[in-house]
Amino acid sequence: MSRKNVSEIKPVISILLILFTMLSVVFFKMEIRRMGYSVFKSVNIYRSLQDNYRSKVIDYARYTSPDHLRQTALTKLTMTEAKYGQIIHMSGEQIALRQ
Repeated sequence: MSRKNVSEIKPVISILLILFTMLSVVFFKMEIRRMGYSVFKSVNIYRSLQDNYRSKVIDYARYTSPDHLRQTALTKLTMTEAKYGQIIHMSGEQIALRQ
């Protein structure tokens, strides 16, 4: 190639390089925005799962509280209060004595 041909190609190469750079910048900005939306969606799902878990823990604590269990046993299972000195077989080898 002669000097004349090289000097004619330089502006074309410069324009192509500028176009490639601009398109790359646009592409990477779009990709960053897409990833940001993905992270935002994942964070919202995570927070929703955390709230659901907390709600389940509260429900579990409420249903396993001694007062709730006593009330359920008295109303729905037709059990009665233990009398003084009555032996209550809990399960297996455990025995409880109410005084």
